[in-house]
Amino acid sequence: MSIAVGFAAYGLWLVLPYAGLECLALALAYFWLKRQANDFEMIYLKNDQIIVESSFSGTRQKVAFSRYWIQVSIEQLKANRLKIFVGSHGNRLEVGRLLPSAKKRDLMNRIKLLIDVQSF
Repeated sequence: MSIAVGFAAYGLWLVLPYAGLECLALALAYFWLKRQANDFEMIYLKNDQIIVESSFSGTRQKVAFSRYWIQVSIEQLKANRLKIFVGSHGNRLEVGRLLPSAKKRDLMNRIKLLIDVQSF
């Protein structure tokens, strides 16, 4: 903005609105990224339940599924776009939203291993 003010002092005042728009775009990008900075997703086994705990854009969610009834499914939307769902009894939840498609099949296999863990 200071450079734009310098140009405006030399009579090139049309630079100021564009510099203002650029500063506004940078501020919006900063606040959007700051809001997304604390996003996470955890999937873990607790007793006989698979717990999916997540936080996206400040919205926290914790869902528990019975290990014995849980189903894992994968949907391919496009050639390089996959979605993984876990669920039971009519409830479905997408997991792995933060992962690239190349890692989603690995996540699906890990969830299946977590389901198959034998209790002692």
